[in-house]
This record gives sequence, C-alpha cells and structure tokens, in this order.
Amino acid sequence: MEVSPLSLYDSESFRLDDTGRSPAYFSNKPVTKVTSQLIAELKEASIQLDGTNIRICLHENPDAEFHQMINLEPKGKYYRPHKHPTKGESYHIIEGSMAAFVLNEDGVVTTVNVLDAEDNFIYRIGPDTYHALAPLSDIVIYHESKLGPFVSEGDSIFPDWAPNGEDPQEVQAFIATLLANVPGR
Repeated sequence: MEVSPLSLYDSESFRLDDTGRSPAYFSNKPVTKVTSQLIAELKEASIQLDGTNIRICLHENPDAEFHQMINLEPKGKYYRPHKHPTKGESYHIIEGSMAAFVLNEDGVVTTVNVLDAEDNFIYRIGPDTYHALAPLSDIVIYHESKLGPFVSEGDSIFPDWAPNGEDPQEVQAFIATLLANVPGR
C-alpha cells in the first residue's frame, strides 16, 4: 500500500508546536513520508516565520523514546555549543552544507567536518561530546536522529565558554572564531 504524501498545511497530517526553542511540526500519522514537496513547504513556513529555523518532527511528541527531525537552519543564526551526557546524535544532510564542530572541555575546536548532500552527508557525534553546528549555505536542511525523550533540565549541557546568545557582538565574534577553523575559509 502506497503512503500518501503529507502536507504541513493539512491539520490531519501535522500539528504546529511553537512552544519549543524553534517552531516544530509534529506528524499526526504513524507513517510519515518525506517528499520534495514537504521540504518545499518547510522552506515556505520558515519564510513566513521571518526566516527562522524550523523543523518537522517525525516522532509523535517530545516524550518519544527516539527522535527524528527534519531541521531547516538558516545561515548566520547562533546555535550554542552543547553536549548531551547520555545521548549521541546523527545528522544526514538533505540540502545545503554545514560545519559540524567537536570541541574539548575548554572550548577548543578539535574536529571540523564540512557536511553536504553530495559527499560527506552523514555524521554522528557520540554522547558527552561538546559540539556546535554552523550552516555554510544560505539554508541547510538535515535529518537529525537521537534518543529521546526530550528533558528540559539536563538534556543539553551548555558550557560557560560559549556565549549564551544575549550579546549579538559576542555571538558574531564566537561564530567567526568557529568558522575560522573550517578548511578553505
């Protein structure tokens, strides 16, 4: 039996949750098929929300034991470095490119991987590892997988050496420092 394509505009397919760190569409269906049309709708939704990062959650809710998300992140936004004490995560690039940084306990970049949809398109970061992502293309769209459930306290550990995001100049300087580690930049 063929699974029908879903639409973000169909309330039977998805529900919007804008209470998290970014707007998220949660699938209402037990089987979700991600198509190029669904990705186009995700891009449109981001534009309608002033170019913010946005995601489609393929899991039913934040309490799910396994999380799979299609994330759209625009270039220039700040995603604070963090680690998950007991959870690793994987990224699979669908469109665009991004740098994935691994940092040590002092905030020194130890590894940089440039991910894109053509060559280096899947990357996994293990548990208890500080990491940061930075879109290199105007937008990057990727599939993220990790263990759930989402727990607001203790799920992500943020280091003191990374800006909290309140000071735009501090954030821009930090992003520039990260990007200086990307080969060919």
